[in-house]
Amino acid sequence: MNIVITDDHEIIREGLKKIFAKHEDLKVVAEASSISELDVVLKEKKIDFLMMDISLPDKSGLDFVKDIKLRFPKIKILIFSIYPEEKFAKRAISLGADGYISKSAKPIEIMEAIRKIEKGGKYLKTELIENLFLRAEKYGPNPAHEMLSNREFEVLRLLAKGNKITEIGEILGLSVNTIASYKTRIQEKLNIKSTAELIRYAIDNDLIEKY
Repeated sequence: MNIVITDDHEIIREGLKKIFAKHEDLKVVAEASSISELDVVLKEKKIDFLMMDISLPDKSGLDFVKDIKLRFPKIKILIFSIYPEEKFAKRAISLGADGYISKSAKPIEIMEAIRKIEKGGKYLKTELIENLFLRAEKYGPNPAHEMLSNREFEVLRLLAKGNKITEIGEILGLSVNTIASYKTRIQEKLNIKSTAELIRYAIDNDLIEKY
């Protein structure tokens, strides 16, 4: 199985390569540290499996999942991220990812995820699946940001990271007016009145890095 690792930290890529090297049927055919690099790899290499981080320098890996699946539907995608599974896994799966696993996972868990996805399954931690299906009963209503569309969610994260509307438009390939409309809808859905409140909401809900 041909694997591509997309992560902007070399130490993460090297660690994953060491894990895969122990399995003769797994071959890392390329690495990428950004979405732009990954896009080139996708056009040039035959890929079966992609391990991808969410937080990348030029664009969110989460936002690129749907695009990959539309262009290369046979590629299996496992999101490998520092972000809490309960915050992002459901949205990643809805966009087309085949699994979501934390960077704190042990090598045996990573291989379990890869093998399950390889066989055509979806991978999520057992306790996370229980959380997703029983959340309303056990934990109360879903947080407000789960009402956001995938595009609104991405705009929320970019705004919370300090990007200006013009910058977000360039990143997502959308007009300034469109981004402004998204921001208005986000604030209405979250009942937030200012950008400062929006940033605080994202930090409090672990939607962006706290550093």
